[in-house]
Amino acid sequence: MRTILVAEDDSSIRRGLTDALEGAGYAVLTASDGEKALATLLSQPVDLALLDVNMPVVTGFKLLKIMAKECPGIPSIVLTAHGEEKDRVKGLELGADDYVVKPFSVAELLARISAVLRRYPTRAPMAVQDLAFPGGSLDSQRRCAVFTAGGETALTDMEFKLFRYFLTHPDRLITQAELLMRVWGMEEKRDKKDKTRTVAVTLARLKEKLGEEAAGCFENVRGRGYRWNSPT
Repeated sequence: MRTILVAEDDSSIRRGLTDALEGAGYAVLTASDGEKALATLLSQPVDLALLDVNMPVVTGFKLLKIMAKECPGIPSIVLTAHGEEKDRVKGLELGADDYVVKPFSVAELLARISAVLRRYPTRAPMAVQDLAFPGGSLDSQRRCAVFTAGGETALTDMEFKLFRYFLTHPDRLITQAELLMRVWGMEEKRDKKDKTRTVAVTLARLKEKLGEEAAGCFENVRGRGYRWNSPT
């Protein structure tokens, strides 16, 4: 089963695209803005990205530029407004494999997706990127923390995912609900007390492994969530 990321800020369009793609036999991941789309591309296997041009936070055009550096090899199709030729041209110049003009038919969209995927018969490998932190770096291939002073420490799967998420989303408040959804892959429901405890315990173990300098970059915003403060 091929996996398609639908990055579209309009919830009704996003839901319609999801239904159509799942009905055609694809697995679907969704994102309501470009920043969330990038987080998904960096953390989950994706065969094709369907990108709305005018997404908030990070636009589809900006995301294409980032993908060229951090997620090379993942094909993309941009969704553009009717009559906006400049958007179609710009998308192709930035590396998009094709475009679909709104409003579009489901049949046309599925045909274009199928045509692009035929040119990419195997899933593109996920980006492997080492991320620096005070006192060391996160080895994305071996999933461990490597220290500048020497030595390394192994991280559990959830510790690695949690730390990577903070490092790729620096200097902004990250709510517990966002962490539960983006790192643990679950929605925050009424039993959120136990789930919130899971976040706190995992983060505490991670900070112990990273050492005092890196641990000091984590900020607990009481009652709201956490922030990774980039060192100045």
